[in-house]
Amino acid sequence: MNEAPPLDPSLISEALGATDMDLPLPRMEELDQALRAEIQRLVPVAHRHADAAPLRSRTWYALIQAAERAEDAAQYQLGAAPLAGAIHVGELARRVCELRHVIEVPQ
Repeated sequence: MNEAPPLDPSLISEALGATDMDLPLPRMEELDQALRAEIQRLVPVAHRHADAAPLRSRTWYALIQAAERAEDAAQYQLGAAPLAGAIHVGELARRVCELRHVIEVPQ
């Protein structure tokens, strides 16, 4: 399997701070694409970890819920308005952080 490399943490930081910056739309589009790719990479990993965890355990729930929240956030498209776009990429970044946390540090 040819897996994509993990997302650069600086992009996550930039996306999380997007509401405090005046990012141009092309940059928000780049962040949106990178974060969506990271979600697509991490969701199957979370599902594999959930499959290995005891059914309905805290770990299982944390993994499944993180994957579902990330997939839900990825269903929405980047808004054209600067604030809407910044909120959107920030939410995608939070979902990536949550996925990384439950995959690396099960509860």
